[in-house]
Amino acid sequence: MDNSSATIGLLLLVAFIGPILFMIYKQSNKDKKRLKELKNLSAQHNMNLDHIELSNLLILGLDSKSKKLIVMEPENNMSFNVIDLQDTTGHISQKGIPLPNAPKNKTAITHISLELLKNKKEKVTEIVFYDEDDNNSLNAETQLFIAGKWEKLISTSLSA
Repeated sequence: MDNSSATIGLLLLVAFIGPILFMIYKQSNKDKKRLKELKNLSAQHNMNLDHIELSNLLILGLDSKSKKLIVMEPENNMSFNVIDLQDTTGHISQKGIPLPNAPKNKTAITHISLELLKNKKEKVTEIVFYDEDDNNSLNAETQLFIAGKWEKLISTSLSA
């Protein structure tokens, strides 16, 4: 193999792999910046976060000792909400539409959220994990799993 073939091969490799590496680098920096903002916010509210979740739609942080949850929305100018979980219960709410030509119990998921209720009656907040109407292309089943994980985290935090 001569030098020109090796050079062309190397340039093609860089042309195809370079953008992928750049995207990974850019996403990593964005995640570090969001994590730093979450830690600063938790320090302002005297919280020590035990569990953290970073995604494009939500940034969640849970302090099981003080029983507080931080919910940040990167898509909404990093607006945040600090939720006191005292006397709060949570359950997953999912909405769907029936699929044509499918069994009766099969539905297409259109909305997944974690609803936090005060004294099992009054709705405190709704944390939306998946909504078909927004433009983000997320997998509904993955978001359902993440919502279930956070429901368990919150319930175990409250029982401790």
